[in-house]
Amino acid sequence: MGTSNNKRLAKNTAFLYLRMLIVMLISIYTVRVVLENLGIVNYGVYNVVGGISSAFIFFQSALTNATQRFLNFELGTKNTTRLGQIFNLSLEIYIIIAFIILAIGILLGKWFIINRLSIPTELISAACIVLYLTLISLVFSFISAVYEAVLISHENMKIYAYIGLFDAVAKLLVAYLIVITPFNRLISYAFLLTCCTIIPKIITIIYCKKHYIETSLKPYWNKILFKEIFSFSGWNIYGTAVWMINQQGINILLNLFFGPVVNAARGISFQVTNVINNFVNNFFTAVRPQIIKTYAAKEYSEFINLIFVSSRFSVYLIWLFFLPIFFRIDYILSIWLKAVPDYSAIFIRWVLIYMLIDSLNNPLWSAIQAVGKLKKTILYGSSFFLLVFPLSYIFLKIGFKPWIVYPILIAVRIIYLVVVFKILNTYILIDCKEYLRSVIFRLISVCVVSFITLLFINRMFNESFLSLCLVSAISVVINSAAILLIGLKDNERKIVIDKLKNVINKIKAKH
Repeated sequence: MGTSNNKRLAKNTAFLYLRMLIVMLISIYTVRVVLENLGIVNYGVYNVVGGISSAFIFFQSALTNATQRFLNFELGTKNTTRLGQIFNLSLEIYIIIAFIILAIGILLGKWFIINRLSIPTELISAACIVLYLTLISLVFSFISAVYEAVLISHENMKIYAYIGLFDAVAKLLVAYLIVITPFNRLISYAFLLTCCTIIPKIITIIYCKKHYIETSLKPYWNKILFKEIFSFSGWNIYGTAVWMINQQGINILLNLFFGPVVNAARGISFQVTNVINNFVNNFFTAVRPQIIKTYAAKEYSEFINLIFVSSRFSVYLIWLFFLPIFFRIDYILSIWLKAVPDYSAIFIRWVLIYMLIDSLNNPLWSAIQAVGKLKKTILYGSSFFLLVFPLSYIFLKIGFKPWIVYPILIAVRIIYLVVVFKILNTYILIDCKEYLRSVIFRLISVCVVSFITLLFINRMFNESFLSLCLVSAISVVINSAAILLIGLKDNERKIVIDKLKNVINKIKAKH
């Protein structure tokens, strides 16, 4: 990777992490306010009902990635002729898909809420309104997906970060507005969140139309390009649909077997882990365009190196937060929330483990997208991953506790990653032994050493805010040392040490 690419990647990552840090603090506080003012049952109802339609918003990610891949590829090959054609044709496809899903949601959503979900009778009407409001936000999310793809493809992370900050601040404002609303709080919360979704999407669209010429609306049709984009998007959508069934399907199963209180606990667990997951997502939002562009430019050695390096650092970023949260989650929940739903702590621990495993998927999936061969990956990999839903149903049916869904999810995901790696290896040769040695063994070594070390240190402290701060600080030091000494290659370690020396020398020079 050239010097200019390194500087751009560093700048983009810095913007995304500044956004993430502020968003993280706001989001953590927002959840406390919302849970306190909505109540556990209302929060659980919103989590399961809003999730039914908002789960479709995960299609937005699939669509954004699909369009981004085509745009990045053309930018990588310096071919600007087709950018506008790709944009307009993608937009047409996404609008059609959005309204098809909207129609399905309107026709079947109310029936499902009334006849299948476990929701208190007095909340049925409010739950239906929540569904319709989140379906409205769904349409805007689909339409804006192609514009967000343009932003990311041009690596304009500054605007991307600003929009994210606006979204976080708006949601905090919503948390306070539901306290003073004279209307039903559940409905008011859903309505205001819908507004929070729509406004940033409109801002994104306006900004792109002003700054990127390819976003000019010009109806375009090309049968060959349509088949290429629709095929690529279609396989992305199928893969995302499998993910949605596993995630939201499990949420529905938990509702059917245990009621909305357990949905509230699962909602809390995902609020916590989503904050951490943003570190990896922000890092990878900056890395993904480089993976695709290096492949398009036929820089295959750099392409494989990016896969290896981003795989390790994706896990390291989560691991820095994993240990203090894993060991101290009960105390964290007690000072964060006034009323803690049952199973919240155990859900969070299991989701953290799943996040570590799943973070390895981002580099492999981006590589598959760069190659453009999705059919086999999704047909075999995602179809196998679909086993999570029926297996979870079987285990819950025979009487297991609600947390059993997570070990099932983790076991199936590990096998899924093996399948994806083998499929990727059929398109571009990646040394399996080198991947195990350079990525997997280094990750395992770092995690085992730091986990055992902090396990003993954690027992030396009682539960208090000071102890939490001390354990967190010690954890960062231990993890950083383990990553530096075990988790990095010699050349990577030398680069980090040289950077640290430069920083220290600059500080000394100032004094």
